[in-house]
Amino acid sequence: MDTFNAGVQYNDFKGTVAADISDNVALADYLVSLGKAESDERVVGFRIASGENRGTPVTDVSLVAYLLRSAEFEPAPAAVRAVEVRVTPGEDLAFFKRFDLVATRRGVDFSG
Repeated sequence: MDTFNAGVQYNDFKGTVAADISDNVALADYLVSLGKAESDERVVGFRIASGENRGTPVTDVSLVAYLLRSAEFEPAPAAVRAVEVRVTPGEDLAFFKRFDLVATRRGVDFSG
């Protein structure tokens, strides 16, 4: 699996995602409070993943935040650091003002 591209075992669905940063809950501050990040690190990417599910409600997901220690955002950072936390789906979505994920079934093309 490519670090910065989503993928699961069969990739039955693939898509895109967009998110707006929350005005009230900062992921970076949350990670600092847990001792997972330093106050001078910025979140420059994230991954939300759930492992194999056998049809039961999901109570926690993996949230991997990619951190950069820099005063300014860099368009092509040389290195980032990844930290992982387990959160509930509700906690996860609280870090975003708006969150939109769209996926289509493999082989279906809506572009034309």
